[in-house]
Amino acid sequence: MEKDLKVKGVNVPKTKLGLAKMNKLIETAEKLFTEKGFFDVSISDICKAAHTAVGTFYIYFESKTDVYRYLVEKYKKRIKGILASSIKDCKTRYEKEKEGVKSFIKYAVKNPNVYNIIWGSLAVDKQLFEDYYVSFAKTYAHAICGENRAVSVEDYSSLAYMLMGITNFLGLKAIFEKLSDKQIDEVVENTVMPVLSKGLFS
Repeated sequence: MEKDLKVKGVNVPKTKLGLAKMNKLIETAEKLFTEKGFFDVSISDICKAAHTAVGTFYIYFESKTDVYRYLVEKYKKRIKGILASSIKDCKTRYEKEKEGVKSFIKYAVKNPNVYNIIWGSLAVDKQLFEDYYVSFAKTYAHAICGENRAVSVEDYSSLAYMLMGITNFLGLKAIFEKLSDKQIDEVVENTVMPVLSKGLFS
C-alpha cells in the first residue's frame, strides 16, 4: 500500500490489521482485473479470493471502481517517484531525459501489469485514463519549461506528450522482447538519445 495516498471513495484504515486487510483486497483485485478484466470480476469474486467478507470490502471502498481508481493512482505515484529518483543527480535536461526513459522502461519490464491497469482504465472510466495522462503531462511540461530553455520548442505540453509516447511504446517493445537492463540502456543510448540530440537538443 502506498503511504499518504488519498483517493476518492477509498477509506484508508489507521490500524495495522485494517491496512493489511485493505492491502489484501487491493492485491487480489489487481490480480483478478488482470486475469479476467474489470467487468468480469465482481466484488464478491474479490472478497472470496481474498478470504474476506463482502461487508469488510465496503469499509474500505465505496465501489469496485474505487479499487481500480486506487490502483491507477498507486502506479502514478510509484512511477513519479521512480522517475524523480532516477534524475535527482542529473545536471542537464539531456541527462534527465536519458535516465528517465531508462528507469521507466526497466520498471515496466519488471511490472508489466502497469499497462494492464493504466490502459485498462480507458474502458473502466475514461476520466481516470484522461486524468492520469493529463496530470503526468502537466508535471512533465512544467519541469521541462523550468530548465531555462534547455530545449528548442515553444509548446511544452505537446512535447511532454510526445516524449511520454516514446517512453510508453519503448516500454512495450522491451516487454514484448524481454529486454535486459543492458539492452534497454543500449536502445536508449543508441537510438532514442541520438534522435533527440539532433532535434530537441540541437
